[in-house]
Amino acid sequence: MMGEHGRRASWVALAVVALGVGSLVVNITSDAQLSGDQQVLFGIRRTFSLLLNAGTVWAGISVLAGAVMRHLRPAAVAGLLAGSGALVVHYGVGVITGLMPVGSFSSNAMWFLAAAMSGAPLGLVGAVARSRTRWGIAARLVVPLGAVIEPWFAGWWLSPDVDSLAVRASSLVAAGTLTVVGLAAIVYAVRAVAAATTASEVGRVR
Repeated sequence: MMGEHGRRASWVALAVVALGVGSLVVNITSDAQLSGDQQVLFGIRRTFSLLLNAGTVWAGISVLAGAVMRHLRPAAVAGLLAGSGALVVHYGVGVITGLMPVGSFSSNAMWFLAAAMSGAPLGLVGAVARSRTRWGIAARLVVPLGAVIEPWFAGWWLSPDVDSLAVRASSLVAAGTLTVVGLAAIVYAVRAVAAATTASEVGRVR
């Protein structure tokens, strides 16, 4: 029978596939959307596209993969495989379905390079986040802080006036969503650490 660790790994694998496929599907558009005839649908699709293709989300999948591992080396490998695996699914499904040209893998080599360089470190972040040390606290804040910072870095909060209403609205909704989720995760992490510290101090007093 599959143990708890195996079940968590299975859920991570499912998340990797879901991210790879989901980030592809939300990029499927139509002439009507591009011409401005379906602005509402375009805005909704673009919101999900921004979120599922956000760097924070892709970094988070590697952190999540590392977090389910019990040791640092497997965590680094898991982080590398998760980020690269999501890319393989994304472009693989795109090529197989004809949504992307055959040369998509080679033309997007920079993303695979980025995943190869960042996957292992992010996996380690996930593993360290399991601890209650200061490094663990810092590791837990990596993805949430990224979610808060990315909308500013990407310019989602301040879209140019020349952009359509659908583009500006979708950028704001995506920025707000990432920010709210990031802030909520930061508050949760801080409270969890505070509760653990309090419990530890009470145990020492007793």
